[in-house]
Amino acid sequence: MGAGLARLLLSAVAQFSCDERGASAMVVAIALPGLIGFGALGAETGLWYTIKLRNQSAADAAAISAGYQVIAGKTSIIRDLTPAASEAANQNGYTGATPAVIHPYSDGVVSNGVAVTLQQTQGALLASLFLPGVTITSSAVAIIKLLDNPCILARGPGGTGVEVVSSSSLDAGNCSVAANSTSASAVDLQDGTGSITAATLVTRGEISFAGNPIDPAAPPSQFILNSRPMIGAPAIADPYASALTHTFLTNGMPQTCAAGPPYPANSQICGELPISVGASVDLLPGTYWITDGDLSLESNAVLKCSTCGGANGVTIILTTTNTASGNVGNVNIASGAAVTLQAPNSGSFSGMLFIQDLASAIGAGVTYTSGGSSLQGGPTMNLTGLLYFPGTSVQFQGNPSTPCTVLISYRTVIQGNSNFTMAACSSAGLIILPTVNTVALAE
Repeated sequence: MGAGLARLLLSAVAQFSCDERGASAMVVAIALPGLIGFGALGAETGLWYTIKLRNQSAADAAAISAGYQVIAGKTSIIRDLTPAASEAANQNGYTGATPAVIHPYSDGVVSNGVAVTLQQTQGALLASLFLPGVTITSSAVAIIKLLDNPCILARGPGGTGVEVVSSSSLDAGNCSVAANSTSASAVDLQDGTGSITAATLVTRGEISFAGNPIDPAAPPSQFILNSRPMIGAPAIADPYASALTHTFLTNGMPQTCAAGPPYPANSQICGELPISVGASVDLLPGTYWITDGDLSLESNAVLKCSTCGGANGVTIILTTTNTASGNVGNVNIASGAAVTLQAPNSGSFSGMLFIQDLASAIGAGVTYTSGGSSLQGGPTMNLTGLLYFPGTSVQFQGNPSTPCTVLISYRTVIQGNSNFTMAACSSAGLIILPTVNTVALAE
């Protein structure tokens, strides 16, 4: 009995050791946790990639939004750029940490840009066996680049900034026309008897025709534009606002009043400078300060500088000697007056022909002569250089053949046929110009 039982036990052990049935199940059982982990990792990798794509779109939107803040003159990273980038990123589905913003940003491709980096920590679920989570990083760079230069900039924040009245035409074919007004008629063409020719129109508000806002995608035929007009655009900065201070403008002004005409070069003309019907004034090249009064030309009056050319030009500054309660005058050129003046193309006032001191920057009691300026000489008026009237309105007509005319005013009204150009502003000495910038993704 004992020997037989032993043989049976040995036979059973031998059969069990040679039996391979169920081996696959054991292998699968051992490998199953790893297989599940790798499968989960693959699934979550797809999820993370989806989040990466979404966050890249959010980073692009954030960089563009921050870029437009820079165009609008808001350059504080803490106060302006980061909040704008955060809002744009969140609107595009981003839920991570506060965006990191760099401005100004430059590299081998970008010279003037804004860089935004988004970081979002995403915890692992099924793949937590292998790693606790991942940090998803997305970056974008927006470049700020020049779109165009306006030859007319109306600085006023409300109302009609640039108006073309009935039977009038504005021809600015190689430059843009801009208004910082938020009004629905910021740029206004009064009716179908007038026209506007320009590279484009740019405004914070809207463009109107016969009292009604136009569709920028399909403007009426009276708008002859090289590119689609821009409405709701950022304000365009006045590049001279901080430079042409009262102190700068009056530096070197003689303390005594000149007698004339004729006037010596670089003289102070106290009170009004009137040029009556049929009278002629031939200025010498130089700077002329008209204090507490207007420059006024009646019809058939003549104002010129017969010896001007190149560096020899004329700059006329309207200012005041009374910084407590003085009066800053205007320029009034009647229809039919003959005016041919050009600014010097070098020196402190390079490219600047008429400069009206900003009354609000002089003293609380300083005011402007009422009515604004009226430059309506018509076809016998040719003004080369910058016409700077930052705090008052300007009525304009004429200027048929000049190489460079740039008008910066509070408001501009075009009456009759008027021409503006930037064809040769560089040779005319006017280097600093208003700019219309745009934002584009660079990286």
